[in-house]
Amino acid sequence: MTDAETDKTTLMVVDDSRLMRVAARKILKNDFTIIEATDGEDAWETLQQHPEIALVMSDLSMPNLDGLGLLKRIRESAFSELPVIIITGAEDDDGSKKTALAAGASDFITKPFESVQLLARAKAQARQKDVQEALQQSEAEKQQLQETSQVEPMTGLANKRAFINHLEENLAYATRHRTELSLILVRIEKYKILFLRRGKQVAETLARELATILGEGRRREDTVGHIALDTFGILLPSANPPGSRRVLKQLSDAIEQLEVTVEGENVPFNVRFGLCNPDIRPGIRADEVIALAEERLTSPPAAMTPPASTVAESPQQTRTSDITAPSAVVAADHPHTPDIATPADIQHALDMLANNSGAATATADALVRGILPILDNWDRANGHRHTHLVEALRSALEGTETRDTTVTHSEQPPELVD
Repeated sequence: MTDAETDKTTLMVVDDSRLMRVAARKILKNDFTIIEATDGEDAWETLQQHPEIALVMSDLSMPNLDGLGLLKRIRESAFSELPVIIITGAEDDDGSKKTALAAGASDFITKPFESVQLLARAKAQARQKDVQEALQQSEAEKQQLQETSQVEPMTGLANKRAFINHLEENLAYATRHRTELSLILVRIEKYKILFLRRGKQVAETLARELATILGEGRRREDTVGHIALDTFGILLPSANPPGSRRVLKQLSDAIEQLEVTVEGENVPFNVRFGLCNPDIRPGIRADEVIALAEERLTSPPAAMTPPASTVAESPQQTRTSDITAPSAVVAADHPHTPDIATPADIQHALDMLANNSGAATATADALVRGILPILDNWDRANGHRHTHLVEALRSALEGTETRDTTVTHSEQPPELVD
């Protein structure tokens, strides 16, 4: 077999008439490698033996297994995408043709056929298959590229795989050199609802705007990643608790000033932060650190800061940035931070409560707020057996502070309400 023949597309002609097979071979042999079959059963067995067959041209009326039966088998098998041209005779009615079309026939040719017509139809189906295979290969290559890529296409930030790799590397470095590390998660609340109700353009515009803010002013060693549809991560190597709190405040202030507009309409959004300053120890894993930061996002805030980050952008827009207080978060992970109440603070608060001072309620709140980090460490030292008690205090404090500091704003647009 010559090189020219091996480059040809392989076509199988199926017909119980030897005369018709010979006629088709003469017309097609210069452009195709021809394989013949005498009926549908013969064609099916031949197809198993020759997976290189790229096009089938079959008579409709044949013994043993007719063209319609062969077509049905092909469409229900691993060869389902194989183009099949059905050759119909004058005796075949329109009902047979419609049935074959419904079963997935790629094209029809009526006998007696002209050589030009037969060749043109065969070439057209072969080209279509080549295009389809090229598209499938392109899609597969694109999928493979995305899987190995380090960048999330929409925002241009590190994707989840790359972000976790950076986190693992920096945890190993911090363990070896006894340095610190901070992780901040930023989540757009109800992002999926926004996507469904306001559309892809609005949701992706918001994500890109936030990505720009989160990446501004970062150090070369920092990593900003888009790690979920609604969540960003910021990795701060060697950042201590005060430094990470400053970064969190800067981000909150910048997002507070952000106005996202699409086609002249403001886009309301809510953002929640989670800050984690983990205890660096041998064997600490990236998923543990991310889980700690996730807890700061999903659990009630330990101590809500005064809602300076709650503003009414306009009568049509309300944005609230719920921030888990950095002081409480860091105190839970680092028991020697100055945010923990001192013995003198506790004694003063107890004296105020004992004397039933007019400021007793505020004093009690301050006392609980000050000892929460101590209780967190106590709970941790006891294997988290008392978490429900600590969280009950935290929830009660949150409820008190929310009532005291709530500011009334315009309602969110109906499309963002659950």
